[in-house]
Amino acid sequence: MNKELPGHIKKAFKSIDHFLPVVDLVVELVDARMPNGSRLKGFIDRLGKNSVIALAKSDLADESETRKWIKRFTEEGMTCVAVDCRDRQSVKRLTTLIKTAAFTVKPGQKPPARKVRRAMIIGVPNVGKSTLINSLAGRKAARTANMPGVTRNIQWIKLSGELELLDLPGVLDYGLLRRGDILRLINTVPGKDEDTWSYAKTLTHVLTLTGNQAVLPGLIDCGESYDRFIDEYARRMNFCIKGGEPDSERAATDVIRRFQSGGFGRITIEKSDSDVIELLDLQPDKPEVEF
Repeated sequence: MNKELPGHIKKAFKSIDHFLPVVDLVVELVDARMPNGSRLKGFIDRLGKNSVIALAKSDLADESETRKWIKRFTEEGMTCVAVDCRDRQSVKRLTTLIKTAAFTVKPGQKPPARKVRRAMIIGVPNVGKSTLINSLAGRKAARTANMPGVTRNIQWIKLSGELELLDLPGVLDYGLLRRGDILRLINTVPGKDEDTWSYAKTLTHVLTLTGNQAVLPGLIDCGESYDRFIDEYARRMNFCIKGGEPDSERAATDVIRRFQSGGFGRITIEKSDSDVIELLDLQPDKPEVEF
């Protein structure tokens, strides 16, 4: 395991430590398709601030599973809400929750003398922090792109109602680094995508392990054999190379892109009553994600 985290990740952790004394609330943004798997385990608790868990990209996750995750987090004593940045009502609910939590003073603590309350948004790369801030601000206040690692600078964003948000670069710990192959499936952490065939194979393995194999057309009919499935998928989509042979690389790329964009439907990889991500973490010879 590498002893050093990437420079911009270390910078993000230093920024959290630096700004924490003037922050009233921590908003932990996680991916609704993998809520626990995209969290920094125990990190928010160690900060000692009021916190809210926001389940981002909930429009790509199974609605019933999202409700179960909210129930689970609530029963564990955490404030949790699902958010779809394209839906105004969803963003409005989160805004109300953030303002309420930011202006709530913990027992034994004194309220700050300043009128403005400040919230810090924390999450893994490309989980949607900047997109969320733009939705909350009602304007393009933070740089966004569909690729991990876009936010590299620290940004304070002013909102209405005496509230400011701090946008930080994405953060990762060693546990998340080891989970890189799985997190790349939901397009969070960066990684090398040259071998799309193996990348799609990982996806079919994870979907099968989590009981979601039926979302991939033809996978069950192929006896859940990846080799057979990807060739049949190529033929189904008319992805062929010279001689009429199936173009498995193009098929694999299409499978990945469709899954990430919701083309196979709303899918939650990590079920609320399952520890499947922890089981995957225990698999031997899992390399760390490379930046």
